[in-house]
Amino acid sequence: MKLLMLKRKNEINLLELTPTTNYQHEINEEGLVDVLVPRFKSKFMQKFIPKGRSLYIRANLDEIGSKVWCLIDGKSKVFEIAESLKNDLGEKAEPIYPRLNLFLTQLYHNGFIYFLELKKEKTNV
Repeated sequence: MKLLMLKRKNEINLLELTPTTNYQHEINEEGLVDVLVPRFKSKFMQKFIPKGRSLYIRANLDEIGSKVWCLIDGKSKVFEIAESLKNDLGEKAEPIYPRLNLFLTQLYHNGFIYFLELKKEKTNV
């Protein structure tokens, strides 16, 4: 399985990559994950957020997305995450691999996660 929309000469097998989160999260009342995305990355710009407003934008995930987010620990490979989802959700998660590929690709391109192997590759170049 290739990482979608990643233009490289070498094919990358998504199942062999190790995702890590870039942001904190909270569990809401329904037991689902809210990813806390900073409104501004710059500390200087955060000073201009009105009092009483949150420093974060909440990205709400559904049941499967929440399970995936909680399984991303910086140690588990995508294949292991897929196997955990199969065991926890069974048929509800099917088709697991295309869904997981699309979800992780979207998280990666929006900066919510990074892959340890790709980050190491960039620093070695």
